[in-house]
Amino acid sequence: MADFEIEELSLYWNVEEDEFRTKIRDYYNIMVAGFPPLGNIIPYHLKELLSDSEKILSLYSYNFPPMVEAHDEVFEIPHDELWYSEEKRLFCYVGKYPETEYLPKSAYKQAEVVARIAKELHVRELYTVGVIMPFQKPFRETPPGIEAYVGYFEGSHKELPPASVKMTRRNIGRYTIIRKTGLLPGFASKMGIESYSILGAGKYPEDLRACVGALRAFKRMSGIELETGRVEKMLRESAEAVEARIRQQIEQIEKSRYTYRGDGVGVGVSNDTSQFMYG
Repeated sequence: MADFEIEELSLYWNVEEDEFRTKIRDYYNIMVAGFPPLGNIIPYHLKELLSDSEKILSLYSYNFPPMVEAHDEVFEIPHDELWYSEEKRLFCYVGKYPETEYLPKSAYKQAEVVARIAKELHVRELYTVGVIMPFQKPFRETPPGIEAYVGYFEGSHKELPPASVKMTRRNIGRYTIIRKTGLLPGFASKMGIESYSILGAGKYPEDLRACVGALRAFKRMSGIELETGRVEKMLRESAEAVEARIRQQIEQIEKSRYTYRGDGVGVGVSNDTSQFMYG
């Protein structure tokens, strides 16, 4: 690490690169990738579930936030991580940090680099996971019980899993899958990797139940056998705790309306969710 430096994108292997590449070159590998704000929760918990998962490489960028973060008793420079389970033939890409601002160039570059890494590591199927707020008009006609929306990319052909809807221009209107959640499978599909974007259906921003839906859809589509009941339960309980806090805040706001009424002063909660895009 004597020559350690961070450029637009800098890759550092945590294993012996040539030995690892040789070991997996004949495997049918799958990759799942997630990015902030919620998509990264899924690959993070998956790699924690897998007893043989190991960190393969770290990706640094000067477009990540300028800070250091505490891990146990040490601090680390921001970086994304790629983990691998040989037993499951599964790569988990944990995208921990967004760009410091929305920079299309940096988002494109990172998606391209990760897609090329996937290709070099013999990934045959690639999935990104995220969250969608299905409140816009086209989604209101969706049948109840839908857990996830699935975006198919060029060359993808798998059957749609239960409790899922295929995302098309017809049912999403003019909206899109934003940033790396859409760009990464877009690049990967151009490189011949079968690629999908799975978006769990949420009811509000940071709805952790949406992560449960995306996780379940990923397991069904990939065919990977994983016992994720404990993780799903934890996510649902976390969502319930958040909802309890939201209800409490709304009650406090409503109470304040009765305790103070001033000219030109108002307190309210906006129900406008149109600003929430997909990914």
